[in-house]
Amino acid sequence: MNARTSLAKTALGWVGVAFWCLAPVGAYCLLTERASHESFDPPVAVDGVVKANAGALSRDVTLVLTWRAPGALMAPDWAGVVQAVPVAAGQAVASGDVVARIAGVDRIACASDYPMAGPVALKDKGQDVETLQRCLSLAGFDAAQDKGVYGQATKAAVAAWSKQTGAASDNGNAFDAAWLVFLPEENYELLTVDLEVAAQAPVGGTAIATARPSLTRAVLSSLEDSRGSEMTGGEAEPVPTDQEVAPEELITANPDESLLVGSMTIKLAQNRGEVAAEGLAELSGQVPPNTTSVNVKLQREGAADELLVPAAAVVAVPQGGTCVLRVEGSGIKAVVVEVVGDTSGSAIVKGNLSPGDRVRLSPVAEDRQCGST
Repeated sequence: MNARTSLAKTALGWVGVAFWCLAPVGAYCLLTERASHESFDPPVAVDGVVKANAGALSRDVTLVLTWRAPGALMAPDWAGVVQAVPVAAGQAVASGDVVARIAGVDRIACASDYPMAGPVALKDKGQDVETLQRCLSLAGFDAAQDKGVYGQATKAAVAAWSKQTGAASDNGNAFDAAWLVFLPEENYELLTVDLEVAAQAPVGGTAIATARPSLTRAVLSSLEDSRGSEMTGGEAEPVPTDQEVAPEELITANPDESLLVGSMTIKLAQNRGEVAAEGLAELSGQVPPNTTSVNVKLQREGAADELLVPAAAVVAVPQGGTCVLRVEGSGIKAVVVEVVGDTSGSAIVKGNLSPGDRVRLSPVAEDRQCGST
């Protein structure tokens, strides 16, 4: 009985081994048999439509900016209390504007390279008198006939001006330089104002205001904008008076391209490589002071021979060349194209295509070639 039981167990063991060895083979044969009777649908071809390029073509470039900071406004030899400060940061000050009222006298701005050194009086002559006469003229008073001499025309002009400002001029016989605030340049755009109403007038030679830096040059460059390019933000530290750009990084705009800063079109100079002088003020208003560079666009209208094709239709082969596969009946034909730009998911191309043509999108590997198919 024991011998029979042992023999049965041995037989069952061999049967199990045979099953585990033959089961995978059987499963493989079964799957192969079924696969031979099954068929898979080929990939579905998807096509796009060629359109005329009615939009604009743009490219990203960088403007490298150069700024200049005018000198500060300096207090003359004032005495008394500050009674009014009619100017504020962000305002542009020109000759004839009232900067402050101190001790009952309006202190008038005057743009001049040569500030007066002190008071002048009837029969005086020299540079101080010439400066006074210039300031009188800028304020609307005529003293030109005296030509550097404090004469009767200057006396009459000083008398009239003193009535406006509240200054005591002894009927025009004398003029005090402390009645003026000398501007380094006309249209001095204030960045800060350091005068307080009800405070004592600052000591002579103290800075009472600073100017917003002025933009002196903006050059088109291929440099990536990595030097403080954001078009929003606070004040930056002063920058060098001139920024050099390597010749190989300079860009010249094409004759049909316009410079866009945000949504504003800025005029280019005749050399097409930098902003025109009259465009610098507009540009300055678009960027924070002392920004060293900013991303902008050169844009032109689409040309008649330019077309829009879906970007997924463009085929570039390793051997060189770019094409699209135009659908012709049940087949496709490679058409060589030149890609001249892109916009909103479409490539802008030139080639032997027409609006309305259909092109194959994301063609399969065996079709991705720029020869006839």
